[in-house]
Amino acid sequence: MPRNRQEVPREERIDALLAVAEEQFLARGFAGTSIAEIARSAGIEPGSVYWYFRSKDHAFAAVLNRLLDVEVERIAGLPGDPADKLFLALDSVERRRTLHPCVAERAPHAEPVMEYHERLHAWLHGLALAAVHDYVPEADRALAADAVVATIEGGLANPAPSRPTSHLVHFLLASFCRDTSLPARPEFNGWVAPLFARPRLG
Repeated sequence: MPRNRQEVPREERIDALLAVAEEQFLARGFAGTSIAEIARSAGIEPGSVYWYFRSKDHAFAAVLNRLLDVEVERIAGLPGDPADKLFLALDSVERRRTLHPCVAERAPHAEPVMEYHERLHAWLHGLALAAVHDYVPEADRALAADAVVATIEGGLANPAPSRPTSHLVHFLLASFCRDTSLPARPEFNGWVAPLFARPRLG
């Protein structure tokens, strides 16, 4: 016999509501999604959504953090060198690139969205630092990682990019390896070679 809503643990109810909200935000974006539509799709009254989330911004941030939690755990557990993990992270966020212009728009006005943005930034920056570690002098590593993350965030915020953000990041990382005093890295040597020729994790 199906359980009534009161019998379902709160965490399960939140997970179910976030799954519905994720579908709505991915399909319609932030502006096109309403609390009323989330509630209707979840089969509850609109006012009930506010038992779990104080506002649409809070629901949006919860969806974003839920997606990020999955990717952080997944990529941390994979084998491969730091550059592989950076590109896997980029692949994961590019698959949901429709949400990133919404993040850029809402973050200055909504604290929970800004907190998510800062968390995403810190994760990508850590991956970028690890990726450039062996190819950039220590004094310049933080700057190089900043450049990588700025390229990623700028590319993701562009709703109509002329080329994949991953190509820009690949070009940037490859350019860091032009100095012949740095250790050779086969997939980055010849940085003007066709982009994305580097081996990827399966």
